[in-house]
Amino acid sequence: MDDPVAAIVKVVKQEIDLYRALVSHAREKTALLVRGKLGAILDSSKADETFNLRLRLLEDEMSRLIDQVCPRLQITRREFTLLRLAEEAEPAMAEEIRALVTLFKNLVDQLKIVNQRNIKLIESSLHFSRGVIDFIANATTSYQSTGTLKPCAMLQNTISSRA
Repeated sequence: MDDPVAAIVKVVKQEIDLYRALVSHAREKTALLVRGKLGAILDSSKADETFNLRLRLLEDEMSRLIDQVCPRLQITRREFTLLRLAEEAEPAMAEEIRALVTLFKNLVDQLKIVNQRNIKLIESSLHFSRGVIDFIANATTSYQSTGTLKPCAMLQNTISSRA
């Protein structure tokens, strides 16, 4: 059982390295969103696809290894977790697995926080853009034949009053 367990640990370490890079990439994307650099944001989205592909490949390898380990642990695939694997592993390997689980969870939590921030920035940008478009649309259709402005009920705030 040591061979597949070591292989699972290796895959988890690769996933952790990939998640570290993904957290860094997400933070870079935050900076791009703040600066509003559309071309760089699009390039960043292409990098997202590469991360997803690499994660999918690692998950496929992990799935294959889990299929090998479950019969040896006498558990179903549904019952498999890394912590369950740690319970059955030798003490040194078990300690390493538990440490990797903690690190992996922390990275996922960090990524979740950064992604939530990015979603808020994107939503804010979309709201601002809609406001600008409404303002422009209303500016061209708000004049009466006399040259005076019609009251604009559609005009939304495009500038936040919050600091």
